Amino acid sequence: MYRLLQIEIKKALGFRAIWWLGLLYFAVIATMLFGVEAFINEVVTDAGKNLPISIPGVSLYSFPGVWHNLTYLASFLKIFMAIISIILITNEFSYKTIKQQVLHGLSRYELFWSKVILNLTISLFATAVIAIIILILGFRNTEEITWAMFTGKFSFLIAYFYEVFAYLSFAFMIATLVHRSGFAIGILMLYAFIIDPILDYKIPNDWGDFLPITAIGHIIQLPNSQLMKLFGIEFQTFVNIRDVLISGGWVVIFNSVVFWYLKKRDL
Repeated sequence: MYRLLQIEIKKALGFRAIWWLGLLYFAVIATMLFGVEAFINEVVTDAGKNLPISIPGVSLYSFPGVWHNLTYLASFLKIFMAIISIILITNEFSYKTIKQQVLHGLSRYELFWSKVILNLTISLFATAVIAIIILILGFRNTEEITWAMFTGKFSFLIAYFYEVFAYLSFAFMIATLVHRSGFAIGILMLYAFIIDPILDYKIPNDWGDFLPITAIGHIIQLPNSQLMKLFGIEFQTFVNIRDVLISGGWVVIFNSVVFWYLKKRDL
């Protein structure tokens, strides 16, 4: 496994586009997360000027809620990680390095696991970036931190890692079946941002919860907050095991399709 990880990291670091995408992701995520609380409070203050009741300010950065608040916001940018994964995987088909690896002795089983390890590594990188930002903002904006406060919603960071990996597994399947980065990114965005939401809206009852992107998006949902409670609205307070299991089922399906493809098709 360590050998496969070394191979994937060496290839990934050799692509200049990956460096630029990584830097762009870091710049966007840092700007968004460090500035979101001030932005929301400014909007709330402006909106409250014309209301008969006083609207409290929003605190996103204090423990334990910061784990949930920032992982929820960061989940909107997991498309960056998916694009990086797609570029790395489709380049292997474009430059026929996948075929070369098989000819040089890498089994198709190892080939499959090397890409799974790649997605796990990307997910871990994204999670580490979020964790660092959360720790900086959490310690700066929380008074008298206790161990219970610090770890109260830590499960959302683990859920974030799981959500990113599930999303990358979907991208992995598309990239493997399509082979071309442009088409793969287009199909991913078309399905994730248009088709899946429309199907979720059209499908009656709760059956839409079983759609892949909807299920993955349900792992971390809109956090509960004092502002929402003021209006009597209750949102997610913990990671629901049902959403985790549905997404896990899709992760198995996505990776099984890829494994079958790599095993049966001529590379």
